[in-house]
Amino acid sequence: MNKTMFAFLTLIVIILTACAPKQPAQQVEEEKELVGSYKIGVMMPLSGDAAAYGLPIQKAFKIALQEVNSKGGVNGRKLEAIYEDSKCNPKDGNAAAQKLVNIDKVKVIVGGVCSGETLGAAPITEADKVILISPSATSPDITKAGDFVFRVAPSDAFAGIVASEYAFKDANAKKAAVISETTDYAQGLRNVFKENFVKLGSEIVADETYNPEDTDFRAQVAKVKVTNPDVIYLVPQAPAKGILLIKQLKESGYAKQLLTAEVLIGRNIIKENGADMEGLIGIEQKFDEKNPKAAALVAKYTQEAKEEPPFPGYMAGAYDIVYLLADAIGKYGYDSEKIRDYLYEVKDYDGAVGKLTIDDNGDPIMEYSILQVKNSQPVMLR
Repeated sequence: MNKTMFAFLTLIVIILTACAPKQPAQQVEEEKELVGSYKIGVMMPLSGDAAAYGLPIQKAFKIALQEVNSKGGVNGRKLEAIYEDSKCNPKDGNAAAQKLVNIDKVKVIVGGVCSGETLGAAPITEADKVILISPSATSPDITKAGDFVFRVAPSDAFAGIVASEYAFKDANAKKAAVISETTDYAQGLRNVFKENFVKLGSEIVADETYNPEDTDFRAQVAKVKVTNPDVIYLVPQAPAKGILLIKQLKESGYAKQLLTAEVLIGRNIIKENGADMEGLIGIEQKFDEKNPKAAALVAKYTQEAKEEPPFPGYMAGAYDIVYLLADAIGKYGYDSEKIRDYLYEVKDYDGAVGKLTIDDNGDPIMEYSILQVKNSQPVMLR
């Protein structure tokens, strides 16, 4: 073989080697050599009424981020969070996603906290094959929002059923009324509760809604009260409107059972409004504070924030997401399709939320707890 032919064949081998697809381990090793950080987009309500749960969830996310980075980060690079205020609505969720995807060039977004902002962001992230993973968005519509959309909080398709079964079986309600906010989250719960309550053989005697900008609910209260329901299911998007609604119901003289979802039974909300909330029953995802990871998170949050975690299940979800992403990137690199495949394979992950399994729709398989406010404290019923 002459030197010209040898040189030509050598060149062909070099080109083919360069073009060969990289294996995960090879990609990770190469990324270790790079300087800089892995950018993680984070979109949450950081202002407005919904910041009441957006900010604590962000704090739990930051605790996990600091822990990972303090141990050297991932593949020798730190995780860098880019925060956007998505304000708990589809419009701002869409805008936040567009900025994070098109300007910041992230391949992973944690959020939203609310269902509306998550659904507003999903078309953007799905089209660009960017991971969107929420710690707390619960609308049933998220189940089919896309192949790159995940969450670690259970769907309202189950929460609404739990609430309706409690009203029927435990509260012995034959007639129920619903007052809900016109948001994706609240309407998801409203629809499931109504449908299942009727299936159980009972009656929905009133179904009133209000808009996010409303501050006076006396018209809705009057229409509900005249139907004399055995139970009223309250579904606000944020705590402030829910507390106002409870106060106006009590001012009207309504004294029967009130039932709600997790938004209104945050620990700080109960502590600040215990007298008005006395007897209120709420449904939330099950959270075991004795779980070692959960206990460590609760202790650290309490020390740093000088308060108990107000929404521990959702906050634990945000905490776990950081570790799941760190593990995925550490094994497969900063590749959204490989991270997607990793998340679909999560089975019995031992996290702060407890044992976490993600199903074929990107939804977690989880259980619920039922709490009642007694003497300004949440008391576990089951």
